[in-house]
Amino acid sequence: MKIFGLVILIPVCAVSYLCKEGDNAVAIIARVVFISSALALYFFPAICSVGAQRKARVSIFKLNLLAGWTGVGWIIALYRSMVKPIDDDQT
Repeated sequence: MKIFGLVILIPVCAVSYLCKEGDNAVAIIARVVFISSALALYFFPAICSVGAQRKARVSIFKLNLLAGWTGVGWIIALYRSMVKPIDDDQT
């Protein structure tokens, strides 16, 4: 389900980016959609980690916020949000 959200978010961001030129109502709506979808795309790993433990969720958010712009940091944050963390309590 997480990959489905990413597959939907990328085209929405791309189409709204292409339609944001001009001063008409469609362009204004496209700008709003582009900004919101670009922010959602950037913070997608942090959004995917909502169901994780608090410690993992905070570390994924920090990694995404500080190193997500590099691309490598974003991919690492996405990987950490997709992989289920191992509980220390289980033996």
